[in-house]
Amino acid sequence: MKIGLEIHFQVKGRKLFCECTAEESRNILGTFTRRLTIVSGEKADRDAAALQESMKGKDFQYIKTDNSCLVEMDEEPPHIPGRETVETAIITSLILGCKIVDNIHFMRKIVIDGSNTSGFQRTGIIGLNGNFRANSKSVRIASVTLEEEACKKLKEEDKKIEYSLDRLGIPLIEISTEPDITSPEEAREIAESIGLAVRQSKMIRREASSIRQDLNISIRGGKRVEIKGVQSLSQIEKVLTKEIERQESLIEISEILAKRNVPGRISLQDLTDSNYFKESDIISKGRSSGKRVFVFTLPGLSGVLKSGKYRLGMEIADRLRTAGIGGLIHSDELPNYGIELGEKEEVFRKLGCGREDAFGIILLEGNKIEECIEIIQNRIEEALHGVPAETRGATDNGTRYLRPLSGSSRMYPETDIPLIPIREEYMKEVGKKVPTSVRQKIDHLVMLGIPRQEAMNALWKEYDEVLEHFVISYGNPKVCAKFLSVVFSSERPDLLKAEKLIERYSRGNIPPESLEQLYEGGEFVSGDSRITLKDDGTLSYSLRTDDKVQVEDIGLDFKFKDRGMLNLEETIDRVVEENITTIKERGESSFKLLMGQVMKEVRGRFEGKEISELLKRKIAEVLNNSGK
Repeated sequence: MKIGLEIHFQVKGRKLFCECTAEESRNILGTFTRRLTIVSGEKADRDAAALQESMKGKDFQYIKTDNSCLVEMDEEPPHIPGRETVETAIITSLILGCKIVDNIHFMRKIVIDGSNTSGFQRTGIIGLNGNFRANSKSVRIASVTLEEEACKKLKEEDKKIEYSLDRLGIPLIEISTEPDITSPEEAREIAESIGLAVRQSKMIRREASSIRQDLNISIRGGKRVEIKGVQSLSQIEKVLTKEIERQESLIEISEILAKRNVPGRISLQDLTDSNYFKESDIISKGRSSGKRVFVFTLPGLSGVLKSGKYRLGMEIADRLRTAGIGGLIHSDELPNYGIELGEKEEVFRKLGCGREDAFGIILLEGNKIEECIEIIQNRIEEALHGVPAETRGATDNGTRYLRPLSGSSRMYPETDIPLIPIREEYMKEVGKKVPTSVRQKIDHLVMLGIPRQEAMNALWKEYDEVLEHFVISYGNPKVCAKFLSVVFSSERPDLLKAEKLIERYSRGNIPPESLEQLYEGGEFVSGDSRITLKDDGTLSYSLRTDDKVQVEDIGLDFKFKDRGMLNLEETIDRVVEENITTIKERGESSFKLLMGQVMKEVRGRFEGKEISELLKRKIAEVLNNSGK
């Protein structure tokens, strides 16, 4: 098994080839429509994937937004890429141990599915031949490229797709590994490690949609398959595991077919005007919409179209779907769809099917017959050889066919952007900005007393520098780490408020349990006491005694646990006395029960460690006095 990754990161700041902001927008300014046609690549060949897209004949409607301009509309040549964006791509390459190219030369990659108004995507190589170590595994980095993000698809109809321009042109760093990965688990681990390392540049967008992975996989006996659009790290293992199962089943199917007679060409018989399939709603609806009903023999394919783990029928149906042909029904899934067993056997006899043969039923428009035959015939031919090379899309339950695997014929030079030289003096300056490694940063935070997992979370969410500042300034590393994980899980972290609360906690003004509630709701209540965070950042404290409320501002000399509102030792003595029999019966195991009772009365007024130590001492005194 060989697996390679292509990881894409959106970069903060401006768009790659204009000065529009890279922040997505929903403010609509207008629309326009285009149709794209295929052109030849640099070597005068036409790319198979682009050719398939061109045959669909779709129109593309584009929604113009206030963060797009004439460049996104392909009405103005691209501008020179932003200096900060290029610098981020170089820093990323250096993090991954790549050699930086002498000149950045942008190329055009033909894309005519409408996701680019120009019909191509601009891509420039930044770094090559890197090496990255993820825990115990080293993986070679084939390349780091800088390219423009595609449009966002809004909806798709029969012959029309609607896109938004707000995402088009956002800078995209693509990291491609060599096929050094040998398992789905390893793929996820390496993708996570690369993602964490690249985030240290602080220039990677944090939105959920701003990072995605494409996967390349081949297994023994198969060809390379590219899987597009894996949106999360957690999806990598699942998608790869399902794809491995699919490829293994295709190899087994090829071995089965090698022992059978699977002849060349299929032929369709028109049964539109016959009495067959009158009870089938699917076929009746197809007839009423003007489609013809055809049946055809699938020689040697019985039991591999849909049986157990074999799903060759779905593979054929996927190919037909991409060409706008739907409604394939085959004998392995019958009786079903209103077609009874007797009718299935009657079709077998009519077609003269053998014991190992299957048949298919399809609804077609008259002008699609030859195309349909060619698609089915080609996919059967591929089935004889195992796993075909193709591009597939990630789904919740595995993958689905998208198009043939793209090749070098879709590339040709970009003539509107001059070469960008990378000079030695410039590289010296950029090299100073390369961050320390993830391992070094984590070790440094752990040395400050921050738990390793909390340190890892801080690096992922990019608040490690804030955490370090809080710990150095106010101590209490564990409390700071836990509190900041809550602060940075909010959409817009308020660091001024967070620092004021940590400062008050460090002075003893408030208990650790109150930090989260004061930050999120401005108020903390425990028993008869209440702390309120006011708009000006000051705190007030109130206590109800004998139905009277005493309120006072909390000054810096205020010590929460010393206010005299409750005597901790007296409370613990009372709880111990009430449970003296339980203590003598259960011994030290009574601690958990008594701790719960004490905490009901004093939670938030004293630190947990102080409470537990005093309670354990009181329980020990009881046991010593009773001779236990």
